[in-house]
Amino acid sequence: MLKNSTWKLEETNLAEFGGKLEKEHRKEEGSLEKAWGKETGVGAQTGLWIWRIEQFQVVAVAKKDYGRFYSGDSYIILNSYQKKDSDVILHDVHFWLGKDTTQDEAGTAAYKTVELDDYLDGKPIQHREVEGYESKQLLSYFKTFSTQSGGVKTGFHHWTEPEYPSRLLMVKSSPISGGHRSSVVVREVPNSMINSGDVFILDTGKVLYQWNGRKSSGIEKVKAAEYAHGIEADRSGDVNVETFDEGERDCRTFWAALGGEVEVKDAEEVTAEPEYVKKLYRLSNASGKLEFTKEGSGPEVNNGLLDSNDVFILDVQHEVFVWVGANANPVEHKNGLHYAQEYLKKEGLPSQTPISKFLEEGDHTMFDNALNRF
Repeated sequence: MLKNSTWKLEETNLAEFGGKLEKEHRKEEGSLEKAWGKETGVGAQTGLWIWRIEQFQVVAVAKKDYGRFYSGDSYIILNSYQKKDSDVILHDVHFWLGKDTTQDEAGTAAYKTVELDDYLDGKPIQHREVEGYESKQLLSYFKTFSTQSGGVKTGFHHWTEPEYPSRLLMVKSSPISGGHRSSVVVREVPNSMINSGDVFILDTGKVLYQWNGRKSSGIEKVKAAEYAHGIEADRSGDVNVETFDEGERDCRTFWAALGGEVEVKDAEEVTAEPEYVKKLYRLSNASGKLEFTKEGSGPEVNNGLLDSNDVFILDVQHEVFVWVGANANPVEHKNGLHYAQEYLKKEGLPSQTPISKFLEEGDHTMFDNALNRF
């Protein structure tokens, strides 16, 4: 469960702050932002860029730390790419909010993301990400995606601090790109999360204990070992790595280091999800009041239901997509993500659910895939 004591999701939407003049001002400000100045290649080259918000400033993350995120911070991620046989550079811009980030950091990340979007002429697909609820699109950028407690405010500027609080990490394979390949996600979790379907690493500072659930996959075991040895390298080799398989007698060493044996859940208890039917809604504020009109659900949802004059929300439970028609009125156009947040509230869905906004005249392949797949 996310701790919202320091920041509010409803105040971090990727809304287009202000009107045309402010948008032009943001574009001008964006062109002066050193973090993505001309010398960085942002906007002119393909690649992945990650920045962290530090004291209201946008600070580049070292490439060696790509895929590692602090729960106490907020980040901006830009992925620029070209489709096959095309010279056009397309963009996805995400802002990621750690569960312990401050309201100031979250708000700065949101505003600077909009500033970056304006700098790139409003072309990027926009995404809001919250720790623990990341979209598959974001995870697809990294072979290993991991989060760790701490952040700028706590003085944790690097992953090589001399003192290491004991922590339990869960290593889980997450299918992406239609299930044809996987990203590996590493998260700090409570002891109660231990189950037979995943791999866990207990980091005690000087010793890393890898515990393999009996139903965990081979890729999870391999990636956990790679991650553990990566930590070992970060700490100049001053770490021992020990590996245990569930059910073996020598697991007692692991349980002792954990502070006591806990009940191991069956894999199905952790991974089972109820079946969910996709839904498509048309949004309109023509009457002066926001209205959601259900256009279809399940297999009846298709591209033929979309209308260039309106904004639509596609709900696939674990993600919500906003599609903005080319002829949607300016108010609907600028408030697409705000409307999605209102939809989450109306439907009783987690406020942390990933939200992505697509323009009809832009690249909406991801939206089309979701529309046709679920």
